[in-house]
Amino acid sequence: MLAFAIMDHLNAIWALTAAISLLFSSFVWGYSVRALHETIDWPPLSNWRRQEYAAVWNSLADSMNDAAMAATGETSESRLRSSAMETVRNLLELAAISARDEVLEIGCGVGRIGKEIAPLCRSWAGADISANMLGHASARLKNLENTRLIHLTSVGLNDLEENSFDVVYATNMLAHLDEIDRWWYVQEAFRVLRPGGRIFIDNMDMESEAGWSMFSKDAIRYRDVQRPPYMPRFSTAAEFSAYAKRAGFVDTRAHHRSPLVIVTATKPETAKA
Repeated sequence: MLAFAIMDHLNAIWALTAAISLLFSSFVWGYSVRALHETIDWPPLSNWRRQEYAAVWNSLADSMNDAAMAATGETSESRLRSSAMETVRNLLELAAISARDEVLEIGCGVGRIGKEIAPLCRSWAGADISANMLGHASARLKNLENTRLIHLTSVGLNDLEENSFDVVYATNMLAHLDEIDRWWYVQEAFRVLRPGGRIFIDNMDMESEAGWSMFSKDAIRYRDVQRPPYMPRFSTAAEFSAYAKRAGFVDTRAHHRSPLVIVTATKPETAKA
C-alpha cells in the first residue's frame, strides 16, 4: 500500500494510512508469529520448565538473529525497528512518556523498544533475566548515552531501589510468565515507581477476536503434545486491572487495541513503596 501510494503520488492521507498499516502489521506479527508457531521451527526446549525463565530465554538467544526472531519474529534491523513503532506510539499516548521521565522496561530483550524510547526520555533502563538477551541489547544500544541494562537474577526487581522511576512498562513479555510472576512484577513496579509514576502492561487479549483465534489454534495444536515453556499465555482486562488495583495503583484503565489489551495505572501521589 505504501509503495503504491508513493509511486502513484497519492495524497498524504492515503500515504499516512498505508504507513500506519505497515507499522501495525509488523507489530502484530511479533506477537502472532510466536503464538501460532506456523512458519518457524521453534525448539521444543522440553528439558526446561516454564518457570526457568533465564534458561529458556538464554537458549532462544544464542545469536542476535535467534534472539530477535524469538522476541519479535523479525531478524533484520530495519524490520525490528519498524515492529517497535506501534508500541512506542502506545507508550507515548497511554503512559505519557516525556523528556523528563526516568523509564524502566521489564523484560527488555534485545532493546527493541528501548532503542526507540531512550531518545524521548531522560533515561531508560532495561531489565531482563536473560544474560544473552542483555548482551545483544548492549550491542544495539551502545551509541545511546542515557541507557543502562540490569540483569535480573530472579523474578522481581530486588536490585532496584524504591521510588526511582517515573514510568515502568512491560510489553510483549508478561505472556511468557505464570500468573503469580505477573502479579509479582506489578507489585514490584509499584515499589520502584515514584509517587505519581505510571505503569503500562500489555498482552494478547483473549477477549478480542484476533486473540481468541490465536488461543484456539494453540489449543488444537498442543492438545496432545507437550507445550513449550515459552508458549504465550493470553490475558484479559480484568486480570491485569486486578493486579494493578491490588498492588495499590489508582486510575486503572484498560485499553483494547486488538489483538492487545493494555492496562495503565498511576501510583498515588501520597503512596509509599
